[in-house]
Amino acid sequence: MPDMPTPGVTQAPAYMPPGAYPGDRTKLAKDYAERTKYREDAGVSRPLPPAGSKPGADGVVKKFVRQVDDIRAPARPSEGQSITFRTVEGGGEQREDMASPELPWALEAVVRNMKVGDVMEVVARGEHAFADCETVDPDGERRWPHFELLAISGVGKTKFSMKTDERIALANAFRLRGNDMFKAGRHLRAMDYYERGSSLMDVLEAESMGMPNGWKDKDAEKANKQIWACQKLLLLNWALILMKYDRWEDAERKLTEVLMDVDKLNVKALFRRGICNYHLGRQEQARTDLDRAAEMNTRLRGVVDWWLVKVEALQRKVDRQHAPLAKKVVKDLEGAKDSRSVNPPTEQTPTPTPHDRMMMELMGQEAENDESEDLELFCAQRSAIYNKFMARPSAAEE
Repeated sequence: MPDMPTPGVTQAPAYMPPGAYPGDRTKLAKDYAERTKYREDAGVSRPLPPAGSKPGADGVVKKFVRQVDDIRAPARPSEGQSITFRTVEGGGEQREDMASPELPWALEAVVRNMKVGDVMEVVARGEHAFADCETVDPDGERRWPHFELLAISGVGKTKFSMKTDERIALANAFRLRGNDMFKAGRHLRAMDYYERGSSLMDVLEAESMGMPNGWKDKDAEKANKQIWACQKLLLLNWALILMKYDRWEDAERKLTEVLMDVDKLNVKALFRRGICNYHLGRQEQARTDLDRAAEMNTRLRGVVDWWLVKVEALQRKVDRQHAPLAKKVVKDLEGAKDSRSVNPPTEQTPTPTPHDRMMMELMGQEAENDESEDLELFCAQRSAIYNKFMARPSAAEE
């Protein structure tokens, strides 16, 4: 019997990448799995980013110094548990929760692949080398030649063992931690939290259970709405960071998930997806998304028009590339040549007006912050942007 999607889901959503649902055994699915597979030899604790992207795959390098083969050894630690470990052979013991802000990110990542008694050599760079409570040195490096897991305590939690409200609470906690990391400039760490929170939301409650007459479980419907509401914020934030690292295709998928499953009229998702589609060379879809966003929020019209000028410039560039082939196909129909087709006007990159620049900064600030979470900070940032553009130029600038 072939694999089926998650209970309560009648078919795999169109936005999902190939291979994301059980039962997908196509070549596209295999290619997707190959691009996102875990690479233990490189010490990567999450799927590798595409080649050329800025989030480095070498943020953490690990190597087993000693590995326990005893199948009776306690399972690997997970959310809700604490670990006892030492970082110097024969040194003192330390104890931290898995979600502790005192535990360096690299150690939190590698310990998830360890059993009690295992010893690893760990090298971490950049954000991975520091705990959430520490100030990051972007060029910093830390080494733990002897990271030994001594004990695991507490009850482990997985998304399959938790109730819906527990999963939502933990996912929201991850989102808030991610927001804190984002404000601190730790974008990779923030993305890790958003990704972990989002993964908790991909298990839905069964609504129909195959019952006749279209009967649905009202409690399950309500729970699923709460799940998608939580998922929306996580996906929007996750996509924003992916865009900062030019991972346009991945970001477009997250935004499409929001629009397909949660809120088809979400302005942020439409606006950001329009920018993603521009960078992916999908001019028609970019126009549609950007225009739709401006229709729903007229305050965006200025910045949307600026992006549309860029879309049209890209379209003309593509048209010029296809022009020789088009002329060959319609050679017999081609009439007298217009001088403008021989000597087209020089393309100029559109220069945004001060109003457009202010609108772009306001949109960026609104996208990166939620006024419902910290209204005082939100208003202070907004005031700073307005003051920046309302300030009179100095005599030197005039």
